[in-house]
Amino acid sequence: MTHAASLRIRPTSKGVSYDVRYRLDGASKTLAFGDEARAREWAGLVRQHGPEFALTWVKRDVGPTTPTVAEYADTYIASKSGVEGKTLDHYRMFMRRSIGPWMGHLPLNMVTPEVIAGWINEQAAPTREVDGKLPRPLGAKTIKNRHGFLYAMFQHAVQRGVVDRNPCEGTNMPASESREMTFLSGDEYTRLLSFIPPYWQPLVQTLAGTGMRWSEATALRPGDFDLEAGVVRVSRAWKDSIAKGRYLGAPKTSRSKRTISLPPGLITLLRPLVEQRGELVFTNRHGNAILQQTFHKEVWAPARNLANGRPAFDIVKDHKPHWVPNRGGHEWHQEPASVGDRIHKEPRIHDLRHTHASWLINGGTPLPVIQRRLGHESITTTVDRYGHLSPDNLTAAALAVQVAMAGALPEIES
Repeated sequence: MTHAASLRIRPTSKGVSYDVRYRLDGASKTLAFGDEARAREWAGLVRQHGPEFALTWVKRDVGPTTPTVAEYADTYIASKSGVEGKTLDHYRMFMRRSIGPWMGHLPLNMVTPEVIAGWINEQAAPTREVDGKLPRPLGAKTIKNRHGFLYAMFQHAVQRGVVDRNPCEGTNMPASESREMTFLSGDEYTRLLSFIPPYWQPLVQTLAGTGMRWSEATALRPGDFDLEAGVVRVSRAWKDSIAKGRYLGAPKTSRSKRTISLPPGLITLLRPLVEQRGELVFTNRHGNAILQQTFHKEVWAPARNLANGRPAFDIVKDHKPHWVPNRGGHEWHQEPASVGDRIHKEPRIHDLRHTHASWLINGGTPLPVIQRRLGHESITTTVDRYGHLSPDNLTAAALAVQVAMAGALPEIES
């Protein structure tokens, strides 16, 4: 809800008064200021947060040394060590697009849980136009990420005695509506793989056979492999930032640095690529690093279309009249899958990682082992994402309890 406030300049015996007119409980009110900048700032608070909040700002002794949210955010972001450039870019984007316009002007100790709640509601269901139109609503995960940054920033301020409480504590967050993971059976994966051009199949097989993240697999060097021992070492991944562009750095978390055992068939498939001793094991056709966006557009999406019985490219939608069979070395000569062979699923590239986890679970691999193989920082992540895929484990748990309690439970008569 937007509140009205207007500024009027009124001559007085002592000079000029800056009067802000607003409405409270249905009645017109006026608050006078001797300073125009302060009057305009207060009028902005009324419009954005309502007169009740704005009046508490006037009555409260904020203090000249209390930094605003925008000022403290600059300090907090600058203090972050060991954080990758892309993460810092996101923090600055949060301030520029979302947090700054809503509360960046407020002193830290004027931010209340109600201000935080209003900010969250405005992101989930925008009511204020920007450049003449309403912004699109943000998803629950995006809002959660921005709130997480703000929570950490206020916690930083609490620990340093700048404020005495964190207004982000206990915030009710929007319900998450994350996209469902897609799991492929062995047969479905084989059918999808048959539509991947041979040049790209070793990369896809590595993603599915190891559960690596895209950024990890495409950063692999020949020296990361020990084919005689049948393992590969993950020690780096591709990163992005505004300052550095695309560069190689440490994997996502400390546990992401790991050694993964390779299926025997994958070792045979990868040996020629590893023994070439190039800078990277997987490259595009020009010998350069592979970009996920390009791979998705030119390889993954067409193969997925074919596996679902559709043409590789929608000529009208994709504007690709030059994509014809056997041109440019892209090998899109396959006919779409017949009705009986379609996979009827729309997996993302990252779903190969989820599919890998589902195969491990179906094979009886314990979740802690899966955690280490996938490089999850916490077993909680593994359980939350994949625990529901192992109903047999739940059944076994119930039977184990039954055995332990056999002497105390009544006999069941047939």
